[in-house]
Amino acid sequence: MLEEYRKKRDFAATNEPAPNQLESERSVYVVQKHNARRIHFDFRLEHDGVLKSWAVPKGLSDDPRDKRLAIRTEDHPVAYAAFSGVIPEGQYGAGTVEIWDKGKFVNITVKEGKVQPLGEALEKGHFIIYLKGDKLNGSYVFTRLDKDEWVIVKKMDKSRMSTEIDVGGHRIKITHPEKELDKGISKAELVAYYQRIAPLMLPHVENRLISMLRFPDGVRGEKFFQKDIPDYFPQWIESKCLKHESGVTCYAIVKDEAAIVYLGNQVIVPHIMVTRADKPNIPDKIIFDMDPSLPDLQPLKSAAIRLKGFLEAVGFRPYIMTTGGRGYHIAAPIKRELDNGGVRDFALKIAQTLAQQDPSVTTELSTERRRGRIFIDVNRISAMQTSVAPYAARSEPGLPIASPFDWDELPNINPTSYTIRNYPKEDAWGGFFASAVSIQDILKKLS
Repeated sequence: MLEEYRKKRDFAATNEPAPNQLESERSVYVVQKHNARRIHFDFRLEHDGVLKSWAVPKGLSDDPRDKRLAIRTEDHPVAYAAFSGVIPEGQYGAGTVEIWDKGKFVNITVKEGKVQPLGEALEKGHFIIYLKGDKLNGSYVFTRLDKDEWVIVKKMDKSRMSTEIDVGGHRIKITHPEKELDKGISKAELVAYYQRIAPLMLPHVENRLISMLRFPDGVRGEKFFQKDIPDYFPQWIESKCLKHESGVTCYAIVKDEAAIVYLGNQVIVPHIMVTRADKPNIPDKIIFDMDPSLPDLQPLKSAAIRLKGFLEAVGFRPYIMTTGGRGYHIAAPIKRELDNGGVRDFALKIAQTLAQQDPSVTTELSTERRRGRIFIDVNRISAMQTSVAPYAARSEPGLPIASPFDWDELPNINPTSYTIRNYPKEDAWGGFFASAVSIQDILKKLS
């Protein structure tokens, strides 16, 4: 990929960085003022471990009326983004190089209602990026004219930048796609993740009341739970109001993939109940939250296997997922028969029986009394209690996700193994609810 760059330079004579290996500093760009035979500007952006590069004779313009010619040049190593100095006479590009602008960029190319991968857009010869730098700020359109000739035009940006995508017939405006939620991770990337994962996620959140953990200012900003659906949510996102001791709460309900993407645009970590909206007190799954007290994961994985065996022995079909946090969730589908209290009591008996047999686990609520053991929490099976939804992106550095996976993968899968950039392409919980069993039948067999 960097062969042409290497061929053109004698690294014994120039202090330009040698391409020892592909590097990655995601989403960076640089504009270098290059005083060679004539002054021009070089625009470079990081993609796939290199800097994709264009020579721009007049540089990028802030005026949407200006079209700037750009010539595609060879890829440069990522380290070149920090290069400034003198290229000696007799060397390719001899002259002075100075950094004119640098910053981050966000790919906001949309095709058929989806964010188009940058590599694909580059190959097609048309892409749009949002630049957030020391000097340049705004959206720029790159279009190939012929072979290596391109034209760069600044888009007319609104005061509140946004782009639109279509999901299932619903137009969804992505506001502030350039906002950085974590280092190198933009809001546009989070929304693109939810757009891709929505078909896998939908069966697990459909027709459930959504409790919203919000982190609008990124993983290092304020985080807060919001249960009531805001007034500004579109009418096509349904809701249901429940009465409880302290009043009435009106929850959002996910009915389709568009609702998942919309929640992603609101920078929400969706949490769900073990019940559906039509019967909010009758669970359709039993869930065990395995929360370790210590960082050693091997005891946690061993305990998960033992719980799996116990559940299978009494007749359940257990499934496992990462939490994107410290532990795992183990869930099993059940027929909708008992209320929250009945299902929770049954789950607690299972957890207590396992704790009696396995000294590494406990059902002790008090953290002080756990003494390094793994806490098996069944309190998610309660009215008004929630747990993180399958495939939800967590509000933690790197944006890890809560992801279902197959049991035979457990030795290699840790609670934070999956992120919005590394996630399963198939649903390990496919057919989850088709495996539902009757707790009443199990109780009869055990009695």
